[in-house]
Amino acid sequence: MQKSLYTIIFLAILSSACSKPATAPDTTTPQRPAPTHPSVGDTSQNALDWAGEYQGMIPCASCEGIQTHIILRADNSFEVKTIYLGENERIYKVTGTAVWDANGRNITLADDTQYLVGENQLIMLGRDGKRITGELAEHYVLKKTAQ
Repeated sequence: MQKSLYTIIFLAILSSACSKPATAPDTTTPQRPAPTHPSVGDTSQNALDWAGEYQGMIPCASCEGIQTHIILRADNSFEVKTIYLGENERIYKVTGTAVWDANGRNITLADDTQYLVGENQLIMLGRDGKRITGELAEHYVLKKTAQ
C-alpha cells in the first residue's frame, strides 16, 4: 500500500513538473491606456458658454430688416425682442423656455423659431430645421454681445 502511495505522489510531482508554468504579465513593456476622446459626447448644450445676449439684423421681405435681440439664460429661459424696421417699429417681445433638440445642438423658442447654437453665435434655421443657404445666409447669424 505504501508503494502505491509513493507511486501516486511521484506521478503527481512528475506531471506538475512537465506542465507549462503560468506566465506573469510582462512588466517591462509599459501598457498604453486606451485612447480617450474628450470631444465624444460634447454638444453645444454642454460644451459651449451659450448663455448670454445675441443681436443681429434678420432679412425681411416686407421691411428693411428685423432687428433681433435674444437673451438666453442658463436655466433655458429666454427673451426675444424684435423690431420690424421701416414698418410700425413696435417692439415685439416673446419669453419662454428654450427647448434643446436630442443632439444638444439646436434650440427651439416659443414662437417656433429654431437656432443652431454655435461658438458666440446663434444661426437662425429655416422652418424645416436646416440652415438657410444662398446669398443672404450670413444675415441669419446673431452674434453674442454679452455674457
